[in-house]
Order: sequence, then structure tokens, then C-alpha cells
Amino acid sequence: MPDNHDIAVIGSGFAGSLFAMIARRLGHSVVLLERGRHPRVVIGESSTPLSNLLLEELARRYDLPAVQHLSKWGPWQEQYSHLPCGLKRGFSFFHHDLAQPEPWHATAQNHFLVAASPHNAIADTHWYRAGFDHFLLDQAQQIGVEYRDEWRAMSFAENDNGVALTGIQGGQQQAVHASFVVDATGPRGCLHSLLHLEETRFAHYPSTQALYSHFTGVRRAPQLSPARDGVQLPYPPEDAAVHHIFDGGWVW
Repeated sequence: MPDNHDIAVIGSGFAGSLFAMIARRLGHSVVLLERGRHPRVVIGESSTPLSNLLLEELARRYDLPAVQHLSKWGPWQEQYSHLPCGLKRGFSFFHHDLAQPEPWHATAQNHFLVAASPHNAIADTHWYRAGFDHFLLDQAQQIGVEYRDEWRAMSFAENDNGVALTGIQGGQQQAVHASFVVDATGPRGCLHSLLHLEETRFAHYPSTQALYSHFTGVRRAPQLSPARDGVQLPYPPEDAAVHHIFDGGWVW
């Protein structure tokens, strides 16, 4: 017999875990299904002023105090200093002329800064997703969300009472029944594949590629000298989302 739940959430990234927590707070039985296993590295994210307000509102509305502390740099550091987090005061842009032989340094002419917050305490944050997602998953389990990892979905079938999902976990086939299913696996995700949905591209969207990785031991860029460059910065350039721009591409 299949397991019965009100809601099945496929994918335990931060969106899947947040949705699962909200649904649980609303009184639903929830199962969270993950193809991989935490902690796992996925492409990073950072917050914005609007997303901070939304995260704070969701935490307050659905009684998720642990999540509320993640909405700003200051409370995050006070409550969860062990959880990796980057400071994001705004956006920094640096232009590089690769044809120049001399070592590059920042000047008033080759950089542009956009400040998003007046001080660190209320600043946005960079998320190290391996830690951030694992933390949210742990919070979801603490409030009663059932979690299954290394669960690979194999089929999706609607019936009169909801949806029947079948998957493989530990070499064994499992059946999960839910009244409602949420696919939180991202673009070209689980249900997109199981239902054989066609992909529609955005008109006039450029063809781009990106390479993503994590690095350790990277030194901070030299600070601009106000005396030399005649500029006073609102924050250190690397306490931000940093973009290095050159002809033909960019690194962020």
C-alpha cells in the first residue's frame, strides 16, 4: 500500500523546504522527496532587499522564527555564526582591459558600485547553499515534515484521489500517494521529465553558458585609495555581489 500524505514536495532545496514548512504549519501532512543527499553543493544564491522582506514576512506569518533570523546579515551572525554566510552590501562592477600588460588595480574610472543597504546589520546575504539548504531541511524535519533522500522518482499518475508517485530508494520501489504534488526541482525538473513536457524558449533570449564553482583561499582585492583616486566608497567592494567584466564575458 502506498504512503498517504496531503502534500508531496519533490526537491529539498531552499524553496522546497520552505514550502514544506509552510504547508506543515497550515496543518497538512507533508513528505519531502530528494534525489540526492544533504549537504550537497548547488549553484549559490544571494538575497535582495525585497526577498529579505518576503522571507521575514513568511517567517512571521507561519511561525518560523529560525527562518526569520536568516533575513538579514546582522541577525544571521548573532544567531547562526556557524552557518556560512557572505555579506552583501550591494553590487560591485570592475572592468578589466586584458590587453594592458601592467597589473590591474581598481580606479575611479574602471569600477561602479551600487549600494543596497546603509550598514552591515540590515544588509543582504550570500548563501552557501550546501549549508543553507541543509539548515532549512533540518528545520522542516523538526516541525514534522517527513523526509526521504536518495529517492528517485520513476512515474507520476493522477487518480480520483490525487496523485500516485513511484520511486526507487535503496534499490527498492516505493509508492507515495498525495492529494497535491509540488515540483521544487527547478528548471527542466522532475515532473517536466516524467510528463514529457516540451521546452519553450524565450524569444530573443541570448545563448549563454556559465561555469560555477567554489574556491577557498582567494584574497580580497586591494582597496581603492581615496587620496589617489578621489573617491569615497560606501563599503569595501568585495562585501557585495562582485562582477569582473572584460570583452567577451564576465565573472561574478
